[in-house]
Amino acid sequence: QVYRSPGVATCLSSTRPCTRAPLQRFGWMSASPAPVGKVASCLSLASASTAASDGGAQAPAATGSRARLPALPAPGGLEGVKSKRRPVLSLALQRPGDAAYDPEKRGASAPLPAAAAGASGAALALGLGARAVLAGLSQAQAMALCIGLAARDEDDAGGCGSWALSRHEGLRVATVFGCDGAALHEEFSAAAAMAPHLVCVHLGGLSDRAGACAVLKSFRGALLVLEASPDAAAEGCGEEDQEGLLRALGVTSRWSVAEHGFESLTLPPALVTEIIGDLKLKDLEQDPEVVALVSQAQPLYDQHFHEDLIEDVRSRESAQVGFLVARREEGDGLVQRQFLGLIVYKHWGPPLRVLSILRVAVPSKFRLQGFGRVLMRWAIEKARQMPRTQCARLTLNSMPEAILFYERLQFTSIPQDDDDGGEPRMEEVDAAQPVPGALWMELKCGRSFQLVGKR
Repeated sequence: QVYRSPGVATCLSSTRPCTRAPLQRFGWMSASPAPVGKVASCLSLASASTAASDGGAQAPAATGSRARLPALPAPGGLEGVKSKRRPVLSLALQRPGDAAYDPEKRGASAPLPAAAAGASGAALALGLGARAVLAGLSQAQAMALCIGLAARDEDDAGGCGSWALSRHEGLRVATVFGCDGAALHEEFSAAAAMAPHLVCVHLGGLSDRAGACAVLKSFRGALLVLEASPDAAAEGCGEEDQEGLLRALGVTSRWSVAEHGFESLTLPPALVTEIIGDLKLKDLEQDPEVVALVSQAQPLYDQHFHEDLIEDVRSRESAQVGFLVARREEGDGLVQRQFLGLIVYKHWGPPLRVLSILRVAVPSKFRLQGFGRVLMRWAIEKARQMPRTQCARLTLNSMPEAILFYERLQFTSIPQDDDDGGEPRMEEVDAAQPVPGALWMELKCGRSFQLVGKR
């Protein structure tokens, strides 16, 4: 089934039926889509699941209930391209009255800057090492660009709407729209089978898709992110969410369509973070700055733990809290702190000698930026600074979907027959019912003493 977006003089083709949901998701289809002729295109527009499009149940929102997205393989080399800064794709937005685009005349074969992306005249050139954002496109322009990038040959790509494209003849491009969980998995599976050199993705489709961001961040090829214009009605995420997604994807350059080509935009600034730790119950109730952080953290606590933060800490004798915050200095010399995540922990002295991690949470808009790892490493370092007589290991009860995260931090599972008395039991640490699939894990991190040299 082929549909045309208003104002886009190009078309989509697919080898299988597809629903209208992906086009409606980004506002790229009118209420009465007009069928157009079939052209050769490798644009894989994943359809929404039949049940969802017919009013059936959506996929569960919990990350652990979704199938893990396949990783994208490392792309192979291209003939004649020995550097990731060598241009393999150049694109130009043609306007009425503009001269025909000639990549050779525009100097599109010159080496690119370190970011593997650069503007030359009216064109934007990308290399295999590019992780670029193209901002300010209208919905019609973004759709036409996706169609052109996914075309199988340069003839189709070069005549795609208002875009003029020039690419390496062996360049493989995959496009990802991310309409829903099922469609996203299908698109990533198709991209993994293709082994693309470049992936083009719409930023709005990645909102609340932490798994997709993780796969794209680890992808070793080129990445082009389309960021909708501010007046786009179907973006689906705010400015702060967009900045968080761009940090999560590890982009290195950002471009906007200008009157005579492309202009460089500043990237979202890196956040200056700090951890306010060792907060006790009285601090959460009495310190004005901490009370403000508690109010910011409470919606996250409700969402993940279904508890009141203060009451949860009160029910766990001697539990303490650490807040990860971003510092922002304002003109009056005041320092504003933005909540980025929290950790709740409890130290069990001798004979247990354990630092138990009770809660760890990061808001969805700040995930994949390493903040959860920052919180855990802070707790690990805190335990390591204690003498072995006071703390010999960290323990936690991991949810199934977080086991891999903790394994990367060198945590290991605690054997079922570990009855040496060093591990607090579930009923001692957490009064809640154990979650099916949850796993007790530990990290032995007390100070170790080694002899150096010979006696």
